[in-house]
Amino acid sequence: MDNQYQNLRQWIDQFRETGEVLDVKGAHWNQEIGVLTQLARRQKQGPALLFDEIPDHQVGFRILVNTLGSTRRLAHTLRLGDVSGYRELVDKWKAKWKGLVPIPPRLVDNPPVMENRLGGADVDLGLFPAPFWHDEDGGRYIGTGCVVIFKDPDTGWVNLGTYRVQLQGKSELTVYIGSSHHGSIIRRKYLDEGKPCPVAIVLGQDPLVFLSASSLGVPPNQSEYDLAGGIKGEAISVFTGEKTGLPLPADAEVVLEGHFQPNNKRTEGPFGEFTGYYGSGQRDEPCMDVEAIYYRSQPIVLGSPPTRPPNESTFVHSILKSASLEEELKGMGVPGVLGAWNHDCGAAQMFVALSIKQQYPGHAKQVLVTASNAYSVMHSKIVIVVDDDVDITNLEDLMWAVCTRFDPGIDVDILRRVPSSILDPAVPNGAPAFTSRMLIDATRPYERLAEFAPAITINKEAEANALKRWGNLLKMDR
Repeated sequence: MDNQYQNLRQWIDQFRETGEVLDVKGAHWNQEIGVLTQLARRQKQGPALLFDEIPDHQVGFRILVNTLGSTRRLAHTLRLGDVSGYRELVDKWKAKWKGLVPIPPRLVDNPPVMENRLGGADVDLGLFPAPFWHDEDGGRYIGTGCVVIFKDPDTGWVNLGTYRVQLQGKSELTVYIGSSHHGSIIRRKYLDEGKPCPVAIVLGQDPLVFLSASSLGVPPNQSEYDLAGGIKGEAISVFTGEKTGLPLPADAEVVLEGHFQPNNKRTEGPFGEFTGYYGSGQRDEPCMDVEAIYYRSQPIVLGSPPTRPPNESTFVHSILKSASLEEELKGMGVPGVLGAWNHDCGAAQMFVALSIKQQYPGHAKQVLVTASNAYSVMHSKIVIVVDDDVDITNLEDLMWAVCTRFDPGIDVDILRRVPSSILDPAVPNGAPAFTSRMLIDATRPYERLAEFAPAITINKEAEANALKRWGNLLKMDR
């Protein structure tokens, strides 16, 4: 498969040919699209869905969901080629990340997204489908797979992030951003001084740009455009926004330009979040005045709504955060760590498993404590370490090790007052975002390694022979 698609439409064509993009016509924006999105993600390696003929909207005004919900789609978006599974995807991404050279964006004229333009009284956000994604959402959200663009007024740093965006009328939007996120820090610099904050919201774009904005953890003062260019192997094409002067992706499907005005707020939320709960409740959030809309004919809005895990974002974070944690542990000089995995069921942030080859007394505990101080898992609540014969990506295999090698009286430790998130439903509303972290040593006791009961295994040669003879009968892969 060709890795070098150039825009979202080419990406769709590529995966439609493999049967991984399915067309859905006539699904309603009021929860039906949201339900189908959740069902697609519940399927392991489920398809991307392209919705069209959405009631109350023009034919051709579409929504694409579950874009990165399979190993193949994620790998090709990251320009990694074909992969055989989670482990190869993590390893290929680590190798690419270590050798990555950022490439700044290039300025172009006559961008495709300027095919249609609306301004002033003609601005109408109702043209674009904005689903009611979950039963108890506080409204319709037009931005879930979006990219929100800011520029730091002090340094000129261009920052791209992904935040939830709620419709507030024909030309107004609220954007909820956690206080520690880069976008929130930049926005406050303007609003705290009583100045309008320029902003652009991209509703549909290359999945690689979305991935860079939402999941890769770009450090301050480095632009996600540069990172996306480095991954792609060529510069991302941008043009200068007429209302804000911000660099905007030329190959986008829909771009909204405008400003947050000081003291202009609207009620936002609640919204179903990545933890599987309605996070952050209802609150007043800064309101964006949309001054201009640019869009391609028959535009595509990218949707990536959080749902109860597993979902698209937890799958992506499982891969990327696992790779980051392995590299962090390697940088800390901890020997014998063979793998790390952030489990989907823990929202890819709260439940971490580690595999080690034990080398000395206390090795397992050292790995647990060191991993618990890693930035990649700063919101984790459960960290488990197991021996190298356990598949840490397989929840049943992992829990088998816990149940048979873990002694609750001696193999558990608790760290208290470690970082959490206000979106964690276990954190009381209005309270500081602290939690506790449980460390579980589910390895064989070091002093009993030689005498510990051997685990039942299947001889590889016998397995291969049995599958060769009986694989069809058992409906198993050879």
